[in-house]
Amino acid sequence: MKLKLVLLVFAAALAVPAAAAPQQKTASETFKKAEKYFYQKKFEMAELLLQEELKLNPENAAAYSYLGDIFLKKERYDEALNLYQKSLDLDENNAENHFRIGQIYYYKKLGNLSIENFTRALDLDKSMKFAYYHIGLAYLMLARDKENTIKNWETYISIAPEDPQYEKIRRVIELLKDPNFVIPPQGSDVSIEEALLLGGSTLKKVDREAETKQAGNENKKTKHKLEGLYLDDEL
Repeated sequence: MKLKLVLLVFAAALAVPAAAAPQQKTASETFKKAEKYFYQKKFEMAELLLQEELKLNPENAAAYSYLGDIFLKKERYDEALNLYQKSLDLDENNAENHFRIGQIYYYKKLGNLSIENFTRALDLDKSMKFAYYHIGLAYLMLARDKENTIKNWETYISIAPEDPQYEKIRRVIELLKDPNFVIPPQGSDVSIEEALLLGGSTLKKVDREAETKQAGNENKKTKHKLEGLYLDDEL
């Protein structure tokens, strides 16, 4: 049976804890329509309405976050980063915005900043168990740090034994623990995938099931993110 290492995948699903969006109690019709289009995956319409909403209500933290997710989906990383930061300016304790910023820095190959924001997200929301997985991934792929990859992935599978990738992650941990295994340095002709000898399955082969991690937040935005949008092939 081929061993498949779970990857951090791009998802345009979003992040606003219930406490982060009190304005939704009196949400404008523009924002309601934007949110509806977003969950229907009509992102162009959602983007237009979110832009309009922010002209009318520049303190709508959730609107910045939704718009950031759309730009993240489009791989417009700097613009998405700016929007998440604006959302954080209004609510500095929004764990999921920190998580998304961590993703952006991961894609930009800025390991320290990626790990810092994933860790900040976890500090703010202990139920965000899957952050341990992403911290480990950043340590592996960007920092080339076996010890901290193992530490975070062991923590993750110890608190998330229900994860469908549990056994695969555990087996990769065992490979990393092999004293004879050395993570190839940046720029090496040998990739991490090749070094792990994954039987033809590589880290570039996305396994979207790995993104069905439960954050534990029951608000509308988070629930859709974790139970639906992460599984959408288009995202």
